[in-house]
Amino acid sequence: MMTIKAWPIGALLVVAGCTDLHNTPDLESIVISSFQSQEPESCRSSDVPLDSSRVRAFFQRASKIDSRTLHDRYEWAPCYLEGSLKYNGQVCTWQVRAGATGVVQCPSAEQYFTCEECSDLFAKPGD
Repeated sequence: MMTIKAWPIGALLVVAGCTDLHNTPDLESIVISSFQSQEPESCRSSDVPLDSSRVRAFFQRASKIDSRTLHDRYEWAPCYLEGSLKYNGQVCTWQVRAGATGVVQCPSAEQYFTCEECSDLFAKPGD
């Protein structure tokens, strides 16, 4: 006789909820659409020297944080790159700021990120 073990429904929900952006390589079609700066004299495009492969690396290395942590513990740099990407079949928008923080906005959710191990991605050529 075969015994079938049932998983509690809560365990299934936890497993289903563990698909964070930074834990998966499922980032497709990364497009950079523009650079924006609220302070163009002090925060320039050279402060966010990322191409699409570096944007991918940023989100793969970054840690997911909540908006309160972002607000309380990190500087919100006044300049950023923005664009779109495809994540789990959804077209989403993204921003990566000069301070190594980012956000991905999908129709179903908004996720915030910071990357402590990304200084090499933001290094200017010749640094």
